[in-house]
Formats: sequence, structure tokens, C-alpha cells
Amino acid sequence: MTGLRRALDALYLFGGVLGGVALAAIGGIIAAQVIGRQFGITVLGADDLTAFSVAASATLPLAYAFRHGAHIRVDLIIGRLSGAPRFVMEAIALVVTAALCAFFAYAMLDLATDSFEFEDVAQGSVAWKLWVPQGLVGSGVALLALCLLDDLVVHLTGGTPSYRKAAEASALERATEEI
Repeated sequence: MTGLRRALDALYLFGGVLGGVALAAIGGIIAAQVIGRQFGITVLGADDLTAFSVAASATLPLAYAFRHGAHIRVDLIIGRLSGAPRFVMEAIALVVTAALCAFFAYAMLDLATDSFEFEDVAQGSVAWKLWVPQGLVGSGVALLALCLLDDLVVHLTGGTPSYRKAAEASALERATEEI
């Protein structure tokens, strides 16, 4: 099982790294626009590329962030429960959230497939292929769905899910883990 755990954690990390690359791309595109303006150069398609990068940077690192407790969890109901009721409610929350993410991922990847088949392009100044950003968004949300199912299996088998481990860890432990 440790091999599977390492592979899944590497996959989540890869999504986080790709999200970071997309975030850096936003900065690079904006810098190119600012510098280009100083020299009278227009960066064609920059608005579309920035929007695509924002979408990728928002979805690709979702699983990595979830595994490390970076998502805000609202424990208004579950936080007041203990024992079997808490166990059941956490399982229900994970199942429902994973199902919603899987549905969204399916819809986005289906849209990306359609865009690829019909050679759909952006309507901006440059005809960017739309299946690329759609596929990245779908992949990021699919990775989150996988991460949620991962934690569901851990929860149902009596382990401690990643979000609970992260909540219980001290700030110092989380900082050393990141390094």
C-alpha cells in the first residue's frame, strides 16, 4: 500500500506543481504585456492566455491543497458530533463531495473532448484551441475527486483522513512537512 500512497501523493504534488506553473504563467504574461506597452508592442491573445492560466491555477492544485489542509472546512454540524454519528456524517460528506467533483470533471472533460473533435477555438485575437484549458480544468477537478475517494477509503478503513491529520498537526509540523 505504501507504493500506492507514494504514487497518489506524487500525482497530487504534480497537480500542485502544474498549478504553480500556471500561476507563474499569469505573472509572465502580465509582465510581457507591461514591458510590451513600454515599447509599443501588443501581446496578442494575452487576455485569453491569462484567463486559461487562472482556470488552471485554480483547479490543478485542488487535490494537493486538500491533502495538506489548505481548504477551509466548515464543521458546524460534524464538529459537534462524535463516535458513530460523526463517522457516518464524514463518510456522507466525502461521498457527496467526490460525486459532485466527479460529475464536474466528467462534464469538463466531455466538453474538452467535444472541443477537440470540433476544433473549437477561442474567439479572441488569437484562435487558441479551447480543449487545452478545458482539459486542464477537468483534470484538476478529477484529481480532487480521486483525492476525496482516497480519503473516503482511508476513513472507511479506520484510518485518519488527510484533512483531519492536517487539522491536528501544529503549524510547526506543517511547515517542516512543506520543506
